[in-house]
Amino acid sequence: MRTLSNLLAVPLLLVLLLGCCHASGSTNETAARQWFEQFNSDLAVQRNLAVEAGWNYAVNITDENSRKRVEAELKLTEFLKLKRTEMQQFAWRNFTDKNLTRLFSKSDDIGTSVANATMQELYSSVKTRLATFYNTAKVKDPRSGEMVPLEPNIVAAMADPDVSQLVKRDFWVGWRDESGKKMKNDYEEFVRLGNAMIREAGYANLAEYWQSWYEPTSDFEQTMEKLWTEFKPYYSLLHAYVRSKLRPHFGSEIFPLTNHLPAHILGNMWAQSWANVDHLTMPYPESWTVDITKEMLRKGWNSTTMFRVSEEFFASLGLGNMTDKFWAKTVMDRLPNVEMNCHASAWDFYTNEGDFRVKQCTSVTLPYLATTHHEMGHIQYFMQYEKQPVPFRDGANPGFHEAVGDTIELAVMTPEHLVKIGLLNSTIDSNEYYVNYMFLMALKKLAFIPFGYLIDKWRWSVFKGEVTPQQYNSAWWKLRCDLQGISSPVPRSEDDFDPGAKYHVPGNTPYIRYFVSHFLQFQFYEALCNKSGHTGPLYKCDFYQSKEAGDALKKMLSAGSSKHWEDTLEELTGTREVSAAPLIRYFGPLFDFLTEANKNSSEPLTWSSECPGDDWYTSTTAPPSTTAPPPQTTTSGSSGRLAGATWLQLSMAALLGALLSTLLTR
Repeated sequence: MRTLSNLLAVPLLLVLLLGCCHASGSTNETAARQWFEQFNSDLAVQRNLAVEAGWNYAVNITDENSRKRVEAELKLTEFLKLKRTEMQQFAWRNFTDKNLTRLFSKSDDIGTSVANATMQELYSSVKTRLATFYNTAKVKDPRSGEMVPLEPNIVAAMADPDVSQLVKRDFWVGWRDESGKKMKNDYEEFVRLGNAMIREAGYANLAEYWQSWYEPTSDFEQTMEKLWTEFKPYYSLLHAYVRSKLRPHFGSEIFPLTNHLPAHILGNMWAQSWANVDHLTMPYPESWTVDITKEMLRKGWNSTTMFRVSEEFFASLGLGNMTDKFWAKTVMDRLPNVEMNCHASAWDFYTNEGDFRVKQCTSVTLPYLATTHHEMGHIQYFMQYEKQPVPFRDGANPGFHEAVGDTIELAVMTPEHLVKIGLLNSTIDSNEYYVNYMFLMALKKLAFIPFGYLIDKWRWSVFKGEVTPQQYNSAWWKLRCDLQGISSPVPRSEDDFDPGAKYHVPGNTPYIRYFVSHFLQFQFYEALCNKSGHTGPLYKCDFYQSKEAGDALKKMLSAGSSKHWEDTLEELTGTREVSAAPLIRYFGPLFDFLTEANKNSSEPLTWSSECPGDDWYTSTTAPPSTTAPPPQTTTSGSSGRLAGATWLQLSMAALLGALLSTLLTR
């Protein structure tokens, strides 16, 4: 039996030998450019083959397509290894042309692809198993007994205000049983293999490698911690206010004495968005009663309409329309008679012929209008940097790519813009009206931030060996209780693997990009609003049709990753740092409201850093539900909750708050 050390010995020796020869390579930059030109052309072809295979698997999950995807990934890996070896003929670190040095540096850093073929096959196999566990998981609906998938069934049930918290609790537990719990051993193997492979590339572990994508000029984890510390007091205001509204509705018995919010009652499987409890928490529920989704349906909108409206926004800035291949090949709706991954995502096929696509199972709703703009932001980034060399065809850093679509969303979802596209008749210029609007944006964007931080904070600890496989789940819940102020509705143990119930963990997709993007998007938004000549409160800005804003955005997008992201950020915003300041300015009036509202509440602003103890669960956990109880209703004062779904059906604000985070959505 070949051991891991046997598998690593030869390629590690090769890396060491190659490393010793850098100084003796050629510094002939003319020859290096000629070599790179051919490499760049070949790289585009190889990436296209891998992306095509990945796309085919995503839209039609079969064993055959899975096998072809793995084969294509392995071929790309072998190509990258071969070319990395060829690169050693050049002492590229000593080039005088710093742009050429940057191209070679990015081409040299091929991550886990440095490992040998046996390791690659093992790694690809375990990644495929993890993805398959997630993509094919189904849960028994406690109301009907039917086995149902996450999307659309379980997502809809978790969002529905008329589904009881007991049924939601059963879905919450069932999803984790059928997804994460089944993959714990494979995830342990993924970590072991990934760390072993990345060490061959010169990194201590996968955490160091993932963080390197941000080209940090200081300690990256400390920088992220500083951002979180700056923002946390504002999150605490929102947490305490929402808790004060939900406790009387659901009953104190399901709220632990630690002041955590129960994870299953917030309208989202991961409690990463609280938008679906807007009807229970809205500051001024009488202020706005227009159903935007109903208006979209009344006007005959479909998925194509939503993509065309998004296209028109970008075109109004001077960024151009989508390509013919985009319209021919994008999957906007769930395909019939196949198993497919409905997680919304945008794809670059590296053809230099305008082949960009979105995969999305669209519903005609306001949340999906936001999702569509987010994915179209990725497509616009692809389009603008298409002419860059392949190693530069990426965001300035990973957070940039996620922030672009969300920046556009901030403009699109303003009441002013909804009037322009015919989904609102008028706005109301009152403080209450806009506090509602900001609150609903906060339920989506501000509530997400600690979740965006903790996923990779957990993974970094796992990759560095600070958290062992025997501590995976307890360490996960330590972070969720401490940072997010969220606790499990039922006891959890190391038999569970709750991180695996979130797409990006089995999907091996770094998540800190979404944390970063939630600050960057407000920096981008403020800068583009200034470019457009906007005056007045930031939350009212719509830079639609502003060529000045479009030119600035296009310049940033077209650079790709050709420059350090700090240079790119400075060109647009005037600062070289990711900052919470524009976000805080945007939500300023809401924070004032929350501060005053919390003064009149008995809810503390803080929660315990420790999760509820086992004794609390023993005394409060109810038996599993078997049928759905009647819709929950209340007539209590400030929540303004009407019987059944009446308020939800009437409230445009409620629907606006239901905007879902995406990304490869969140």
